[in-house]
Amino acid sequence: MVFPIHLAIRWLHVLSVALLLGGAVLAWVSLRRIGEVERRERYGEYAVAVAAGYERLFWGAAGVAVMTGVGNLGALAPGLPPSDSAWGLALTVKLAGVLGLLLAAVPRTLLVARCDEAAGATGRRVRTLRRGYGATALYLTGVLGLAEVLAHG
Repeated sequence: MVFPIHLAIRWLHVLSVALLLGGAVLAWVSLRRIGEVERRERYGEYAVAVAAGYERLFWGAAGVAVMTGVGNLGALAPGLPPSDSAWGLALTVKLAGVLGLLLAAVPRTLLVARCDEAAGATGRRVRTLRRGYGATALYLTGVLGLAEVLAHG
């Protein structure tokens, strides 16, 4: 039995989006827990380790999601509804949402890099990162809702 390549591409797309959303939630929860023990010696280092790990995961998974999303669109191109249809509008909003997600992630990634250079993060920066990961999770949930509408009408 041959596994069709289009199914593998869709599987990778879903997996990468699951990593993006699940990782954001995990980073948010982890930074909340780290924030509760703020007085510990290496608190800033732990926070940066969590954040830096997610940033690597985020950009890798985002790249895979974008590539496989483009591949999925290319495979479906002849049968796609026009852009002035409800489906086309949802797709346009979803693609704009993905672009917005990537653009909004740049300052967060730069903050993590700055904290990493300083060998830790202050309480204020950890709170900012925690809010950023919470916002990322909420934003991704919205984009995922649009994807569900596109997939199932």
